[in-house]
Amino acid sequence: MSDRAWYLNCSADDVGDRAILVGDRGRVGRVAELLEDVRWLNEDRGLTTATGVRGGCRVTVSAFGMGAPIAAVVLHELHDIGVRTFLRLGTVMALDAVQLGDLVIADGAVREESTSASYVPSGYPAVGDFELGAALRTAADTAGAAWHAGLVSSCDGFYTEMLGAHERHARLRELGVLALDMETSAILAVGRALGSRAASLCAATVDAHTSDRLPAAERESAEDALVRIGLDALLSVDPVAVQG
Repeated sequence: MSDRAWYLNCSADDVGDRAILVGDRGRVGRVAELLEDVRWLNEDRGLTTATGVRGGCRVTVSAFGMGAPIAAVVLHELHDIGVRTFLRLGTVMALDAVQLGDLVIADGAVREESTSASYVPSGYPAVGDFELGAALRTAADTAGAAWHAGLVSSCDGFYTEMLGAHERHARLRELGVLALDMETSAILAVGRALGSRAASLCAATVDAHTSDRLPAAERESAEDALVRIGLDALLSVDPVAVQG
């Protein structure tokens, strides 16, 4: 275990045993509003990071911006200083089975980003942690949220592989993929490869077929549900022991 994270500028004493990973830095503040005794740890390079307490548990939340490479950097650094449970809270582009505003729990992900290949071989699966996935289902049901669970697909090219890429979308629909993003498969595969558990819960905010976006007021409601459900699920699972 490292003494200090290279980019996040924090040490094991600064973080909890579980962490929320978000793209949007503003979402760090949204999570922090639900925590007590919040300490802001980092703003360098936009990797906003804070730790607080809820229900007696210390929780760290860290922003990575966009894309699998930096998401993996943040996860890896937090793992190196003792975090062993990771939950991605973000947004996805919805395919046909998912309506805008719905939540998507990634049971697994198609690895079409390149970052995870630097950690694991091509046949290595990107699979969400079972216990955390079950906790997300329970929390979503308790909140009365509309949710789906299944496969997402993660890629690197927003304009080349996501927005308007209808032939690719059709292929993924045939495979039963529910939604698209740029980070989930890396977080699931890299987290597992490092010996941590990881899961992903996202709100559908863009329609893959029409490119329509969720209206601002509805997005606010979806983001609020996303954070509250994710935090409740994360706090309901038992801690994982740190090895090494």
